[in-house]
Amino acid sequence: MTDAAQSEAFNLLVQMQERVRALAPQLPEQVEATPLWTGLGFRLDDAPLLVSLDQIAEILPRPVTTRVPGTKRWVKGIANIRGTLLTVIDLAEFFGKPPVPLEDKVRLLVMHVGDLSAGLLVNEVSGLKHFDVERDRRDIAGLDNAVLMHVQTAYMENGVLWGVFDLRSLSDSLTFKHVAA
Repeated sequence: MTDAAQSEAFNLLVQMQERVRALAPQLPEQVEATPLWTGLGFRLDDAPLLVSLDQIAEILPRPVTTRVPGTKRWVKGIANIRGTLLTVIDLAEFFGKPPVPLEDKVRLLVMHVGDLSAGLLVNEVSGLKHFDVERDRRDIAGLDNAVLMHVQTAYMENGVLWGVFDLRSLSDSLTFKHVAA
């Protein structure tokens, strides 16, 4: 093949490449995704709260409990959860609210924080909630005063202020650890 023929073939390949690139669909524009924080939404009396997913092991219906004598009223007893005994705490009653009622929507949040495991009765679980981290609200003035010492921050969704409840803070509380009446 002559130099002229090689040059002509190369030019033809370059033209074909330019046509293919012109007709090829473009890659989508790279958009930076907004970081989301995900938590489990629950209701404690009338307070909408969230808990970090890494602080909850599972969610169960209200179990049958056996009362433990000599404990505070908010300690509902122990429950046998698949062969493991778990202390069941009425979280609403712990904060001085009316006890969680015997209703179908009541759930037990099983927490494992450090070496402490306990079941927390809450009025209702509303599922996973996703929030834009940049919309983090630190104004928690509208939340229930009893739980404020364990609320780190809050997120707003459709006019509802969801407080982020910290189970580590609760588990470190001497009031929570002291269950004897």
